[in-house]
Amino acid sequence: MKRIIAIATAAAALSVSAMNLDEAEAKARALCAKMTLEEKAGELMVYDYREFGAERWGAYTNLVNRNEIGALMRVQSASETRRLQEYKLAHSRLGIPLIIHEDITHGWVTTLPLQLAMACSWDDATVEKAEAVAARESAAIGINLTYSPQVEVSDDPRWGRIGATLGEDPYLSGRMAAARVRGDQGRSADDLSDGHHVIACVKHFIGYSSLQGGKDYRHQDFSRRELLETHLPPHRAAIDAGALAVMNAYTAFDGVPCNFSRYLLTDLLRGELGFRGQVITDWTTLQFSVDEGAAEDLSDAALRGLAAGVDMDMISRAFLELPRLVREGKASEVDVDKAVVRSLAMKYVTGLFDDPFRYCDESKAKGELYSERNRRDVLELTRESIVLLKNEGGILPLSTNRVVGLTGTWFDDEDIMRGGMGKDIFSGGDEATVFADGLDASVETLRGAMAKRWGVRLDARPIDMRRIARAEATLPGEDVVVLALGEPTSYTGERRGRARITLPEAELENLRTLKRGGKKIVSVVFAGRPVILDEVAWLSDAVVMAWYPGAMGAEALAEILCGETNPSGKLAQHIPLDVGQIPLSYREKRTFIFCAYADIPAKPLYPFGYGLSYTTFSYGKPVDLGNEGGMWRISCEVTNTGTRRGREVVQLYLRDEKASVLPRERELREFTSVTLDPGETRRVVFALPRDAFAIYDADLKRVVELGEFTVFVGGDSSTENGAVVKLP
Repeated sequence: MKRIIAIATAAAALSVSAMNLDEAEAKARALCAKMTLEEKAGELMVYDYREFGAERWGAYTNLVNRNEIGALMRVQSASETRRLQEYKLAHSRLGIPLIIHEDITHGWVTTLPLQLAMACSWDDATVEKAEAVAARESAAIGINLTYSPQVEVSDDPRWGRIGATLGEDPYLSGRMAAARVRGDQGRSADDLSDGHHVIACVKHFIGYSSLQGGKDYRHQDFSRRELLETHLPPHRAAIDAGALAVMNAYTAFDGVPCNFSRYLLTDLLRGELGFRGQVITDWTTLQFSVDEGAAEDLSDAALRGLAAGVDMDMISRAFLELPRLVREGKASEVDVDKAVVRSLAMKYVTGLFDDPFRYCDESKAKGELYSERNRRDVLELTRESIVLLKNEGGILPLSTNRVVGLTGTWFDDEDIMRGGMGKDIFSGGDEATVFADGLDASVETLRGAMAKRWGVRLDARPIDMRRIARAEATLPGEDVVVLALGEPTSYTGERRGRARITLPEAELENLRTLKRGGKKIVSVVFAGRPVILDEVAWLSDAVVMAWYPGAMGAEALAEILCGETNPSGKLAQHIPLDVGQIPLSYREKRTFIFCAYADIPAKPLYPFGYGLSYTTFSYGKPVDLGNEGGMWRISCEVTNTGTRRGREVVQLYLRDEKASVLPRERELREFTSVTLDPGETRRVVFALPRDAFAIYDADLKRVVELGEFTVFVGGDSSTENGAVVKLP
């Protein structure tokens, strides 16, 4: 039997920005004491400006006049934000400003790569730097709080929102989530009120991704162990990084809707994680709990949500019932005051009480949106987010001195770059285009970026099957063709789960036509989720996973295709060979005998952590350097065995050989990256805290069980380059 050392689970240490809450809460409590019950209830309401329709201004002013609004989302103009704020201040008895929320999942005007693609960079610093772009641009037009990052962990690519997550692994997701929080909020108390940062609202707390068959809102029970081992780590990491807001999930845990669960929102979130910020419901969640039969009516939902720990009600208007419920003795005004103080504190930490117009400066917006600096910072991340999956015979990079064909559905499409966000940002309503006046925010397409490099040697045109059949046209290119294929942006997102995650047949037919024509094919795949790529990988000479790469996607792709940039992205989500393999994860619970379907392979097409480069790397055996200063040190030599300088993400996985509970096959415990010249060798030393070896025991206590562990170090989760480590 292993000797066991218990590790207490400590409350999260507050970040510098969260430390400023003491002063903000003190001011909020003093203001709350002066408010009427109606003013308090109104402070706890957030609405969607677009939902008000054509008469949105009248609807808004009515809410202000009735003291029924504290926050507003979908305001996308500096001038409109100022107008709204001016009215609010002029008609608020206590001069309480409006706070503006927005759903900024992967950037604002200078759109970032899809969130899942961001995680494929495996680069905390670059993610933080690019996320700061999103914060600056959104703050410039008046936004103060963003509903991001989304930190669900899922092993089911059929789920429509998997592209909005940070990957299938709790540790990687946590590292990336923390980086995004730092990018949004900054690293000091002063950053959050400087007019260039926004509050990060982590979502969705918790277990939203535990769904039946990847179908949104389809509840699936999961254990507390799964909650702690899989779903909680990225939330913990984001809160440790200082996130000041959390959004609860639509779904339920242990039969109780998350917005009614005091265990989740108070005992776990505020107690164990030490969270002190604001809890916001997801879109009309309290009403949905009534609709699904988990609450009697809106009054019941308001009572239970408030008692559980909800601070702000999105859309449903349930919290407008609170004044009556308090007067009837059904709700506690003490609980109402707690929610009001937390909500007002958000307005104090962002400096809205000091200067409510700091965030809606039209001249600042014009200088900030889509600026050269922002494009440069986002390009840096985009380069690292693109994953090279196949490069048969070293066909890539392509010479710019030869004729190259370019074709496919998406070779000249701007919206595919932004991941569909262009429609939301620039075509969402009358006010949505105001901030873009005089601003050329057009996004370059793959055709444009490649034309800058190949010039007249780029043969870019669609495949016309009928004209080709009549010998009136030919296939583009001489011998090599870049094929831009993928799935439409409408295929992914909320309520867009797919039973079959194959590419549309028309996309595959373009591929087959090029193959029949004898072309060498470089397939560039645009998608919002991992898609089935078996035929693409089989027929293509090279495969580049572009995801929805954002505003700088075309530039980054063209750089990679011509060799200006050496690709280094690694998959944050495995790509299955067949939909029948789903769910599939490298960190599955161990079994006494391996078992899989008889008619399909067990392994994915490409595993978690996988990604190629234009150079190659070799790994020495991991070496146990023992304990030093409470950290267990593991070293491994990495050598660039190719002919180009390149970046390699070095990944460390840990396998607990014997445990008192069922262990997992292996788990990612650390990673770093090295950039090496041809022939260069570098020794990478990992320092693992004792908690890296910890598990939750039979009583769900966090412990380290001493004994043998296998440490694997390599380029993806399938590596067998391991060594045994013994914890004495």
